[in-house]
Amino acid sequence: MNFWGQKDQVTGAVVCIPGLMVFSFFIHYPWPLRLISFAVLLPVTFMISRDLASWADLKKVTGAFRYDRNFLLFMLAGIGYGIFLALFYRWYLETGFFPQTLRWFAVTAALIGSMEELVFRGYVQGQLARRTGLFSVVIGSLSHTGYKCCLFLSPALAPSVDIGFLAICTLLAGVLLGAIRHFSGSVWPAVVAHALFDILVYGENVNPPWWVW
Repeated sequence: MNFWGQKDQVTGAVVCIPGLMVFSFFIHYPWPLRLISFAVLLPVTFMISRDLASWADLKKVTGAFRYDRNFLLFMLAGIGYGIFLALFYRWYLETGFFPQTLRWFAVTAALIGSMEELVFRGYVQGQLARRTGLFSVVIGSLSHTGYKCCLFLSPALAPSVDIGFLAICTLLAGVLLGAIRHFSGSVWPAVVAHALFDILVYGENVNPPWWVW
């Protein structure tokens, strides 16, 4: 098979997983250690941009935004799941079920969640699904969980985080999001779910949370 063909695209997705973990681990360090994050991000960005060189490549990864009944049901499932996860997390934080107001950071929060889904459920899971099928759901969820844990485990961050709780919740939530992405054939229900979660959890913040780099 051609070196730049499908096989190499799958390899590119696999290589991106540890690269994104290294990026998240070092991004909060002061200079010059922070340079490690950007040094690793360069080849990751190159691989993703190479594999998504055309509109057809992008559609293979993101899936279609359709207007049929089945897709609408998956979108409604994504909306409901995102709200459920937000209510659960706000209950865990003891902050009340719904935000009292939404500030401009809600837009940034939605973009952060959307980009994570496009990278992990879209690119990583989408590329691996060509070879691993349903198992790509697990790989995509594990890679996203690793990314999150490396972000919060960084010694450069002072606040303490229950990594066990974070890992379990991220993995379990991610598996269901990945399943929705797999069976719907589209990343957009997962994007909507994650965006809604971040809006409802962080949208009332005046300033970004301490972990936002």
